[in-house]
Amino acid sequence: MTRTLALAAAVVAASQFTLFAQQQAQGRGGRAGGAPAEDNFPSAEQFANSKEAQAHVAAATKIGGSDMADTAKWFCTNTGPQRVALARQAQGLPRLPTVQEGPIKLFDNLTYIGFNDVGAWVVPTSAGIILFDTLNSTADAMNVIEPEMQKAGFDPAQIKYILIGHGHADHFGGANYLQMKYHAKVLAAMPDWAAIQRGGRGNAAPGLMPEMDVTDGQKLTLGDTTVTLIRLPGHTPGTIGMVVPAKFGGRTHNVAIMSGTQMPTQDSLDAFKHVFNDELKKLNVETFLGSHPDILMNSLMLMESIRDTYPAGSHPLLLAKNKADRYMDIMLECARARLAAQGRLTS
Repeated sequence: MTRTLALAAAVVAASQFTLFAQQQAQGRGGRAGGAPAEDNFPSAEQFANSKEAQAHVAAATKIGGSDMADTAKWFCTNTGPQRVALARQAQGLPRLPTVQEGPIKLFDNLTYIGFNDVGAWVVPTSAGIILFDTLNSTADAMNVIEPEMQKAGFDPAQIKYILIGHGHADHFGGANYLQMKYHAKVLAAMPDWAAIQRGGRGNAAPGLMPEMDVTDGQKLTLGDTTVTLIRLPGHTPGTIGMVVPAKFGGRTHNVAIMSGTQMPTQDSLDAFKHVFNDELKKLNVETFLGSHPDILMNSLMLMESIRDTYPAGSHPLLLAKNKADRYMDIMLECARARLAAQGRLTS
């Protein structure tokens, strides 16, 4: 099949897959196909009754001090932060309606596009665009990614690289369409390749073959911009992240985009500890963002505020080095607490 025919077939398939079907497949922004999640949590009772777990909670609280007490409380629960849809489902609350939010320029060279529950990231460079994640489906690529990029002043034809955060359909859903239409090179961590090739959401999120593996510490340069790629196994075996040299106020600030924060095994915890201590702290990363709002620092309310009024002085997403380092230390201690509650913490 030629690229043109394949692209046409993908578009037809997307048009035939209704919004209702997408919502039934675990909701907009849900996984609905792809790599199996490795999330494995203690029960609330296990977490509360484990002396070892609560010792790590106390350590996280001490790291947080008075100025980051809310951060320790946010991360130190039996599940850790979760997508709003999952948290509401667990509480028996109705699903919130999906609302298109983008484009939101969070930094001079970093723009969020997409919905209130899942998004993608546009990094413009002097030689084209790096796109991190592609929303739920071919329909989203056509009806959300392309028009929102154009609204923000970007030409989708300039997408040169597509990075897939992990192998769930709400992250790779539009990649097949964009890969074929714009001949963009797709990168993903190899442990999730099989899931990405299978696709998800019926025909709405067609599978595709990534063209490059992602290795920890890998540098990806396009024009005047070099991003650093990181491996964050846990939510899926091939979850990744990206450190972007974001520009604001005439300065460059390293920003970490993380496609998952779960550390369900000792090996996963060790991988995050390496990334945090040996990479992100040394890069002086100043903020932590996720493709799902309201998990890391990019709360939906804050992003909407920045969309409405771009910061003129200090940036509300940027942390001083001491706070950024403590943010990561808190995440690690809270992950240790969850493992300890299950008797799975070994170091």
